[in-house]
Amino acid sequence: MRDAKAAAVRRQDREKHAISSGGALDTARVLREFLKKSILLTVSAAISFAADLPDGPGKAATIRVCSKCHAIEKAVSLRQDEDGWTDTISKMVKMGAQGSDDDFNAVLAYLTKNFGPEVAPPININKADSVDLESSLVLTRTEAAALIRYRTEKGPFKTIDDLRNIPGLDFQKIERQKSRITF
Repeated sequence: MRDAKAAAVRRQDREKHAISSGGALDTARVLREFLKKSILLTVSAAISFAADLPDGPGKAATIRVCSKCHAIEKAVSLRQDEDGWTDTISKMVKMGAQGSDDDFNAVLAYLTKNFGPEVAPPININKADSVDLESSLVLTRTEAAALIRYRTEKGPFKTIDDLRNIPGLDFQKIERQKSRITF
């Protein structure tokens, strides 16, 4: 036991001496080990996440190009349209992303198809409660209440134009969201 303690003390003394005298070799060794482990961890995380990416043309190019600089899940978390992805890819190229024009075109097509903007779900205007009407259609509490009151008194809506008749409702808000409204 005493020999083990003595060996530990000698090792600590050597480390202190190496640090106080510059310790360049020990620091370089520690840094190399840290980098090796970091790279190994990053690569294994990228591989496991890449397995969860949807299959399709451009997947391999996306993994190859994007995971050189950052985790692939960071790239696909943005959820953008084609213009947004084009801007992001242009930024990455300016920052040093490496690949051919074919690679970048494949990445753009893959990301646009599989990681485009999230589409808000449709809202059934005849069943939605006040909270859904307010949050989904950006109505005020008063407008949502007026819509529900009108629906309760007159029955279900059949067309968008039926909503024009609701007193106290800003119909322009309905017009802006009409693609999301179902009956």
